[in-house]
Amino acid sequence: MSYRLTSIARHLTLMTTLSLLTSVHLAAASAADLIAEVDRSLKPEELEEAGNTARASALAAFLKEDLGLPPLELFELRLACAGAWLEAGRLVETRQILLPVFTDKNALAPIRERAGLMWVAAWQAEWRAAEKPGELPAAAVVLAPLGDLGPAVAARACTAEAQRVQSLDQSASGAHAALLFFDRALDLLKNQPPASRVPVYALRIAAMERSGLPAEQVKAWCQARATDTAATLALETALTAGQKQLGIGAPPLKLPRLDGTAGLVDIATFKGKPVLVDFFATWCKPCADQAGTVVAAVQRFADRGLVVIGVSLDTKESLSGLPAWIAKYGITYPVIGEKAGWDGETDDAWHVDAIPALILVGPDGTVVANDLIGENREKSLASIAMALDQVLGISSPMSEESPAAKPAAMPAATPDPGDSFVP
Repeated sequence: MSYRLTSIARHLTLMTTLSLLTSVHLAAASAADLIAEVDRSLKPEELEEAGNTARASALAAFLKEDLGLPPLELFELRLACAGAWLEAGRLVETRQILLPVFTDKNALAPIRERAGLMWVAAWQAEWRAAEKPGELPAAAVVLAPLGDLGPAVAARACTAEAQRVQSLDQSASGAHAALLFFDRALDLLKNQPPASRVPVYALRIAAMERSGLPAEQVKAWCQARATDTAATLALETALTAGQKQLGIGAPPLKLPRLDGTAGLVDIATFKGKPVLVDFFATWCKPCADQAGTVVAAVQRFADRGLVVIGVSLDTKESLSGLPAWIAKYGITYPVIGEKAGWDGETDDAWHVDAIPALILVGPDGTVVANDLIGENREKSLASIAMALDQVLGISSPMSEESPAAKPAAMPAATPDPGDSFVP
């Protein structure tokens, strides 16, 4: 006997879903129709409430019926049901619904791939909820009995494993191990469309930044892979406008002095020396906290030839406080500006979105660093020192010799985090 979908809509509720569907035969309906009907029948709070199983239970009830649907439609219904169990946090039910997909000879590669990706998502949800996530079998081990599910699933297992490693080990060695997994994923996807690799590149870029690698080295790593469109797209997405400026020529900076001395200051005249450009304003409290740091940098790094230029974002109205500011902090370096605040052109050209901002320009006129402000004075000075070491060719902890700074080598096979990455 066959009922119209409108008949279900009149009677389907959370309390009667299972009993009603056991007596319903919907030979004329498609999987999309059934899924839409279930969603229409449920209350908004049932769809939005975390852990609610109403949707998953309703879809599971359909799978128990002889619906007369072709295999492809049944697979779509099964995947939707598994996804609903996964969203409800019911991982056992998720796997039970997915398992037949891997053994059914009618399941084509795209269907198996989607089921495999969902299986990895369930594994990831399991370790995130586990008391001892490092003791769970590796994602690749969990997938092995299911057969070959394609490069996308294998790559997703690698990125999920990398994320587990990152959560367990925050050290440089943990970061390096995670990078190996990301590189393995990229290798698995090398023959796939670029769009499939963009998320992996984005995750790897985030991991490199989290490890403390300077943005210019992250950018250099991506640029070394410029032949891969995916790397370029990921870099464009991941880096801010200021970070994209790293490694290229600094914008022009030629403005009148505001410190009581006549004339202009042109950064181009300091080519051959490292120049620290300090963007500030007298009305900016964080700038007041940073002013002493800049003055200390002048003294501490004089032997390295450091030149400092202050760029005031004061307006004509607030500029009257500049003489007292210069006197209070003992500023001896030139202070220049447009007297236009944020309405000037210089802050836009230098991609300054917030102040204080410290930007280091190398002797060759390229932007070396623009993330030099730390939590306190000593950390800021340490960041400046590290950037100066890099541009002057002095060895530093995060130089290219640092394991965390090197691009990770491609592993021959997926490492087993069960052996190596438990803290």
